[in-house]
Amino acid sequence: MITIRTTDVEFHGGRPRTAPLTWGQEAIWDLVRDWDDARSYAVLTRWLPIPLLLSVGDVLECVAELLRRHEALRTMYRPTTSGDATQEVLGSGTLPIELCDRPTDDDTDWTTIVTDCLVRAAQVGFDHDKELPIRFSVIMKDGIPILLSFAVSHLSADFVAADLLVADLTALLRARVDGRPAPGARTALQPADLAALENRPEGQLLTIEAARFIRRQLDRAHPGMLPTRAQPATPRFFRGQLESDAVALAVGPAARRHRSSPSALLLAVTSALMRCVCPGDAFPVDIMQGNRTLPELAGTVCTLSQSIPTVVDLTAGTFAALTEHCAAVLAQARSHGRHRHRVVAALADEAGVGSAAHFNDIWSHLPGRPTRPPATLEELTARTADSAFSWPERVDLKNKALFMGVRGTAERVHLSLFADTALLPPGDIRAFLDTFERTAVTLAYQDVPLAQVAAWYAESRTRYADVDHG
Repeated sequence: MITIRTTDVEFHGGRPRTAPLTWGQEAIWDLVRDWDDARSYAVLTRWLPIPLLLSVGDVLECVAELLRRHEALRTMYRPTTSGDATQEVLGSGTLPIELCDRPTDDDTDWTTIVTDCLVRAAQVGFDHDKELPIRFSVIMKDGIPILLSFAVSHLSADFVAADLLVADLTALLRARVDGRPAPGARTALQPADLAALENRPEGQLLTIEAARFIRRQLDRAHPGMLPTRAQPATPRFFRGQLESDAVALAVGPAARRHRSSPSALLLAVTSALMRCVCPGDAFPVDIMQGNRTLPELAGTVCTLSQSIPTVVDLTAGTFAALTEHCAAVLAQARSHGRHRHRVVAALADEAGVGSAAHFNDIWSHLPGRPTRPPATLEELTARTADSAFSWPERVDLKNKALFMGVRGTAERVHLSLFADTALLPPGDIRAFLDTFERTAVTLAYQDVPLAQVAAWYAESRTRYADVDHG
């Protein structure tokens, strides 16, 4: 029988201090404070293998070193009387660690155990002024560490930062098993230092410049730019997900054919499909920015990602022209990505523009993406037979009308579309993702007229219109 117990890991050597929230932390704080259903969104989970020959003590020492290096992991978030918060970095302390031990005669598979540990760690939201913002589980076989999983609060890490933690832990564990000194910590700003920079005049100027840009975008946006439908499903919001090796192979070559970036290519495919569903010649889209363009922020463990409102013009006559336009939209978003979210929210409220579409490309920033597809379109198209579609989530309420996310691993893209079914019914969501895959795959080899994308989408809509999506 699997046994679960806890132990404590001590961390020392840090510097205690108190600081305001960073802009990224403040955006998450406002979301968690004001949105009752933000709990699942506000926790990120990861897992990694532990090299053989390490003891539980070795693993705990590596965790302690990780806490020492990253102030965001040993931070309490203290609410203020105004509803805001400050961050209090602890110089030393303890963190409870879950130890999950499966005996040899237990046949529970490791995937189930890891999933249970992650669900257990993530399902209860963090009490940020009473506990540290990360929870670890050491998964063992008869006392021998096999796997390490963790759940971290979105206040302390975004998706890139969570992956940085995995990379750091992997390097620390590998050095320990090889008998080498721990690798040096990467040079990066700590959140408290970043908050200080943001509150200086040069930091405030970033928000002023972003506000000017955003006001121009909001002046062009209006709710009628998004599609409308009559009767939503129950529950109202569906998330469809298509996992595809073929898209992972296609995006790089397709982007090179268009002399553009993978992210611009992905936004262009999304926009080509939005032409099929939007009533006008443009659509408003909040574009998520990683905000790690500066060397000192590349390795920062904090929540830096922020969205910025833009408007994509849909009047391009060719896919190449649409890709060029999307590249320009992304460049403008990137140059204004760091700003104080509350200023942007106030501008949106003033403009009376509701929730827009949302585009979040995480996959393009992963290292080691595939670069060479099969020799022919027919061969890569055959790979789509290995793609898998699912409905991972259905909820009554969401804070965006349309949310297009591109995630996954280097070898397998996860295309995710979360939509209000009053705008896109379930069959249209699936048709959107299927057409996305078909378009991306074809673009790796040849040009695709925008009218062809519309024809493929119409064909898929017909195919899935009467399918039971329950």
